[in-house]
Amino acid sequence: MTTVRLTTAATKLARKGHPWFFSDDLATDAPQGDAKIVRLAGHRGEDLGLAFYSAASRLRVRRCGGWPGAAVPGPEEFFRERLTEACAQRAEQRAPEPRGVRLVHGDADGLPGLVVDRYADCLVLQSSAAVIERHLSCIVPWLREHTGAVSVLARNDLPTRRREGMPEEVRLLDGKRVEEVVIEELGIRHRVRPFAGHKTGFYLDQRLARQRVQELAAGRRVLDLFSYQGAFSLAALRGGASSALAIDQSAPALERASAAAAENGLVGLEVECAEVFAWLRTARRAERRFDLVVLDPPAFAKSRGEAEAALAGYRDLNRLALRLLAPGGYLLSCSCSHHVSGVQLEGVVRQAAAELPFRIILRERIPAAPDHPIWVSLPQSEYLKVLLLQRPCVVPEPPRP
Repeated sequence: MTTVRLTTAATKLARKGHPWFFSDDLATDAPQGDAKIVRLAGHRGEDLGLAFYSAASRLRVRRCGGWPGAAVPGPEEFFRERLTEACAQRAEQRAPEPRGVRLVHGDADGLPGLVVDRYADCLVLQSSAAVIERHLSCIVPWLREHTGAVSVLARNDLPTRRREGMPEEVRLLDGKRVEEVVIEELGIRHRVRPFAGHKTGFYLDQRLARQRVQELAAGRRVLDLFSYQGAFSLAALRGGASSALAIDQSAPALERASAAAAENGLVGLEVECAEVFAWLRTARRAERRFDLVVLDPPAFAKSRGEAEAALAGYRDLNRLALRLLAPGGYLLSCSCSHHVSGVQLEGVVRQAAAELPFRIILRERIPAAPDHPIWVSLPQSEYLKVLLLQRPCVVPEPPRP
């Protein structure tokens, strides 16, 4: 059995729930060699559960939860137990129609470095830890057997893999190659491209936000910024929006949005290929107004060092988007940057709203979909922040007698 012991300072962090440790945090290192599952101990030898260890990784140790007894389980036993528990927690997500669901959400499921998304009968994996990469032979067969998937592929085109000494790649792991699969959400059919779409093919984490847009959309003019394939626009039109304008820099993504609207029998979608910042400035000068604006930009902060510039970008976007709201209109403002906290995003929105000649009310904070659980010991797992803001209607005072 291999046990890795932390320093005194790192042990204090571990007791507070800290999940990751670097080489300087280790009082005793594991023998050099392949990535492995180890027991983690505090500086006095107290057991801290299991961890993934890799001498070649930037993060030397990643905690993966408790395990009964004092031994280290074999890889097959470990992954079988963890995958069984993760899939069981998503049992309520199963439905008769083909749908998308996240089966494994990394650290929050005790499987740091592993993401598994299911799109109908296709599974898409992302691996960013050496231990996961080494034991795909345990993971993939279990997943295929217990889900009935006909295709399992790796979307490992992640820059973080370079820091872990692993290549960026997209490849079929098992089964047949599937270029496109259809899922249903909120009564809408979406075509997902597992090998070529953004992330693993679709933004499953925004399910609750799309549902809220659908609920609010009736009779409203909707603006969908950074729309990608128009999932928010389609949800709005399904909810009865009078119109939806999707803005994105990707012409192919907008073509797929238009095709999806036609396939679903949804009328009222317009698309425009443009850079969002420039488009917003033009729309402001033209005094355009919308009743519901969705602002869902890509992650502006890929590292901690980019957080300050990201906050400036979010501030500008929110200021410009808020100015386009008609009285009574809503803004759904999102951030998926790990390095920008919810508190920071709300601070940016406050600053943007302070410059306006009208009030802005925070109506709701919308979490990620429940198949993307938040591990309370890892604030970064709450990477998605969604605020629902409203410009209230101005009710004229009754005339004085």
